[in-house]
Amino acid sequence: MVQKVLRFSDRVREWLTGEHGVYFDDFDEENVKDYDRGLAKLADLVIEEGLKDNILDEEDVDLLRE
Repeated sequence: MVQKVLRFSDRVREWLTGEHGVYFDDFDEENVKDYDRGLAKLADLVIEEGLKDNILDEEDVDLLRE
């Protein structure tokens, strides 16, 4: 999901690379699953921005929560 947002949102991608030095490929499964040491908190923010930009549907995010 994070990669979908980064693929379609220049604004979010530029924010991540500029502010955090994080890139599309950094969001592999292991980094996102390792919540405390990985990128999961940042991934949550990307998903929120994806919802705001209408790149993701609320239904997509609900599937993750199940």
